[in-house]
Amino acid sequence: MNIQLYTDGGNRNTGNVAGGKVKPTDKSAWAALLIFGEHKKMLSGGDYGRTNNFMEITAVIEGLTAIKDTSYQVDIYSDSAYVINTMTEKWWVNWQKNGWRKKGKPVINAELWQALLAQIARFPQAPVFHKVKGHATNQYNNEVDAALNHTMDQLPDRQ
Repeated sequence: MNIQLYTDGGNRNTGNVAGGKVKPTDKSAWAALLIFGEHKKMLSGGDYGRTNNFMEITAVIEGLTAIKDTSYQVDIYSDSAYVINTMTEKWWVNWQKNGWRKKGKPVINAELWQALLAQIARFPQAPVFHKVKGHATNQYNNEVDAALNHTMDQLPDRQ
């Protein structure tokens, strides 16, 4: 039996213009849904001023961290092309080889990628990453999206 891990991350950059940076007061959240047979466990957390990509990676890290028995195969489902491509296309290999630099500049979220790789290393069988279409018909992807939005709804507004 496999463990399924559905993850999502997001942020609300309120009042930003297109292409604008995330502000320290913007709400951010992640969610991870673990499914093992009939058992389901939803995890979620929130913060301020974090990018969507930061929260997408965090969701995978938190989901994997919650798995105590690493003997199971884990299938990770994400709507983040950034996460999926980094792992399936092995972008991280060159980043690591180049001292966590890309085109001479530090890799964005390098500390998170390193934490994710450390989690993956705990598993005898490497987790398998699967891309799902966001905000579509995948029930579990919709559940993690709803959970992270609920988390952001619970965060008090910051000035």
